[in-house]
Parts: sequence; structure tokens; C-alpha cells
Amino acid sequence: QGLAALMRRETFKPAPLILDEKGRHVDAEGKEVSLKASAVSVLKANQRESRHIPILQPAVARDAPVVDPRMSVPSGDRKKRATFAFVEDQRYIRKAERFRNKMAVAEFNMQLKRMKEDRGQEAEKESLAQINLALLKKKQETVPDVEWWDARFLTRPSYDGLEGPDGPEGVLREEKIEAYVEHPVPIEPPSEAPEPPPLPMFLTRQERKKLRRRTRMERELQRQEMVARGLTAPPEPKVKISNMMRVLSADATADPTKIEMEVKRQMHLRLKNHNDRNQARKKTDAEKRSKKLEKLAKEVAVETTVHLYKVGDLSSKQNRYKVDVNAQYYKLHGIGLMTDDLNLVLVEGGAKSLAKFRKLMSKRIKWNAAEGDDAAADPDKSGDEEEAAGPKGKNYCQLVWEGKLSRPSMPEFKFEIARSEGNARDVLRRRGVEHYWDLIKNFEPE
Repeated sequence: QGLAALMRRETFKPAPLILDEKGRHVDAEGKEVSLKASAVSVLKANQRESRHIPILQPAVARDAPVVDPRMSVPSGDRKKRATFAFVEDQRYIRKAERFRNKMAVAEFNMQLKRMKEDRGQEAEKESLAQINLALLKKKQETVPDVEWWDARFLTRPSYDGLEGPDGPEGVLREEKIEAYVEHPVPIEPPSEAPEPPPLPMFLTRQERKKLRRRTRMERELQRQEMVARGLTAPPEPKVKISNMMRVLSADATADPTKIEMEVKRQMHLRLKNHNDRNQARKKTDAEKRSKKLEKLAKEVAVETTVHLYKVGDLSSKQNRYKVDVNAQYYKLHGIGLMTDDLNLVLVEGGAKSLAKFRKLMSKRIKWNAAEGDDAAADPDKSGDEEEAAGPKGKNYCQLVWEGKLSRPSMPEFKFEIARSEGNARDVLRRRGVEHYWDLIKNFEPE
């Protein structure tokens, strides 16, 4: 009996999901089922509170238009087309005048303020008419009766009579008129110094090779394009003995001896043209000398290097000749001063030139050699094998001091003989280098 009642009890089954043609959820009768999500309170306290607090729905007017102020609606008006904006005549001139007057008033106020600070209440009692108001007034330039460039051609200090019936006779000095044109000396306007030019870009070896390849490639492509358009004739094939049979296959087999002679003639002509181009680019002796002088002048363009030597004995004509010739060759300035007790050699020039001159003074000249033992030193000759100078014998040459100057103090290099120490100091004092004598005098050779 209990089992029968249990079987008769209806078992819970979920409602079937029925969808219509539009995919909406409907019940068994075909009505749409609306499923609304609602907040369900789980706790008893929240359930009691939710019964007492009503949920207010905002009132929304269905018929009112919804407008978002952030949205901009383009209007139908077209913008005016940009036209020329002409500036009124003398507009900026008047603006500049107003600015100058404003600055003048500010300067006047500053003067008045300084006056009050210096003189106290006395300045306030003075009238503004007694103060210099020249800054507030525009200076009116008076037009002269005769301009200065015309005064020397007129007999009177005015232009009256030039346009009369008689013309310029009696008014114009015709003997002053010459065939020469006087050009006024241009004066640079006062302005700020121009910006320094950009520094030159120094490329590395790889960058120079890459730039050379690119330049040659562009030149070759341009030549090929001109040949393709028929503007220039195509170059002749570069035939050699090694590729003669491949380039001139048919002609070479017909008469090989004649073709070989023609190929050798072309090879000789190419070599001759190559040598001629190299000879045309080769600098002449005058150009080589000017280039060398430019390099020497560029060394002393920024700063001048100074070397001061102390020599034990400069009585040898050969040694003096070597020093003088090398100084002239390297375009050095300075002086060789000889006295009975001390001998001074001062040279000024570029750093590279003085490095070679130092090699001459310390290595190439044999200061202890007898007269006539060696010939004059060649400026380009390397003298490392010669005897080094030093205090081994009676004579010596040592560098006392080296430094930098903005410009040389001596006009050229020459030797002078001083009878006494006072005479030697006078020679150096005239050039502003008297202190060099003190350095030489106080220096003790090693």
C-alpha cells in the first residue's frame, strides 16, 4: 500500500523549453515568457530590509528627444574661403613708434625714480618741465640746404639757380667733375655675430669606401642610361689576349695574327691614355710648393709652438748654416743670439715643423765634430744614425723650454751677435721676450 502511494505521487520535472520562429521563449499556449533577473536576498536581515525600502524607478519621458551635448552636429554653413589679408600702409611703422615711445616713458620713469631716491623730497618739488624730456620727443632731422656730397660741386650753399633759364652755368663747378666714380666705403651694420659654421663631418675608412662605391655606381648607371637612349656611343669591348678568342670568335679564327696585333695595339693605347690622365692630374712643382706652404701656414693659424735651446758654442759656420737653412725651409720664426758666455736659439712655428727641427738640433748636427767633417744637413734627410748631441764633449745643445703662443713674436729667423749681456737683453726686450734670457742663464745642462 505504501509502495502504491509512492508510485502515484507525481515526480518533479522541469518545464520544457519551447522556442518560436523568432527564437523567443514561449509556453505551451504560445505566449512569450519574460524572464527578469531580480536581486534575491539570502540573509534574513536583508530580506526584512528589502520589504521596507521601496525601489524607485526613474521617470523617463518616452516622447522627449534624447540629446547628447558632447555630440556636435555639423551645420550647413560653409566656411569663408581664405583670401589675401592686406596690411594697412605704415601699420608696423606706427607699431614700432608706439613701442619706442613706451620704452622712452619707461626710461623717463626710471630716471625720475632714481632722482627721488638720490635727492629725496627735493625732486618732487621740481617741475617736470625742468627735467630733460628729450627721450619723449622724436628727434626731427632738419633738411640741409645742400647735401654734403653736392657741396663741393656748387658755388653757393643752395640749389637755387640750377633749374633757371640759364641752366647750371655759374652755379656748377664743372672743373670738379671727373671721369672717376667714387665708391663709398661699405660699413658693416651693427648686429650680432653670425652663428659659427657647422663642423665638418669626418668619415671613417669604411664610410669613405662605401661612399666611393655608391658614387661610381651612380656614374655607371647614368652612363648606361645615356647609351640606352642613344645619346652617347657604346664603349668598345675591352679586348685582351686572354679573352680575344671569346670576344672575337669569328674574326679571331679567320686571321689570328692580325687580330692579335690589333688587340695589342688597343692594350697599348689604353695604357697610354691611363698614363696621360695621371700626368694631367699630377701637380706641378709650383703647385706642390704652394700646397706645402699652405700646410705650414695652417699650422700657425690658431697657435704657435715655441722651442728655446741653449747651445754651448755657435762659432761653427757649418752648424749655423744648418740651423739657418732648416729654419728657412720650415718657415720658422725666431732668433739665434750669440754672446761670449751664452748662446740662445729661439724658434717659433708649427708643431710638426718644430718636431723636425728638434730632431735636427738634438740628433742630426754633430756639435762636437771638427770644422769640415760633415756636409750641410738636408732638411728631408733622416739623421738617426748621426751622433746625438749632449754634454759628452765640450759643446752641447739642449732644449730648455717649449710652450704655446697665440702668434709669433719674431718676424723671421736670423742670427745676431751681442757684445754683452745687456745688449742681448735689449734685443729680446724689443720683442717682449726678455724673460727667455733668464731661462737660459739659470738653466744648467745635464
